[in-house]
Amino acid sequence: MKLRLVWMGAVSVLISADALAGRVPTKYNERYQALYAEQELFRKRPELLGCVNNAKDAVQASSNSLFNKVRFTAKSVQTAYVVDGIQQGIAYQRVVIQSEGRLRAYSFFENWEPAVISCEQPVVGDPKVTLEIDK
Repeated sequence: MKLRLVWMGAVSVLISADALAGRVPTKYNERYQALYAEQELFRKRPELLGCVNNAKDAVQASSNSLFNKVRFTAKSVQTAYVVDGIQQGIAYQRVVIQSEGRLRAYSFFENWEPAVISCEQPVVGDPKVTLEIDK
């Protein structure tokens, strides 16, 4: 009887271990995918790094920003574009990246919306970052 009880306990532990080794929770997958997309963004498109960092700084530093957090997707790498130009005699770079922003709404749920990040980075002076909901 004791051996049977020990055997049943071992089988139940193995079954529960197999159940836990199954799918990874959805929130973890979303965070991992966002992190992977950001790493791909850095690796494949280094010219976008300045805008990515400026956007993150703008979101974290400003209390009146539309978003309180931004993340990037695989689509961000493929759809971002960079335009170089001269404005009022100063060279600048304009970068536009599609991403996702978490709305600054204080609720239980995380409201992620498609967002467009636009950065104007002059050679001399401070960059200008604009965050909008993608329409």
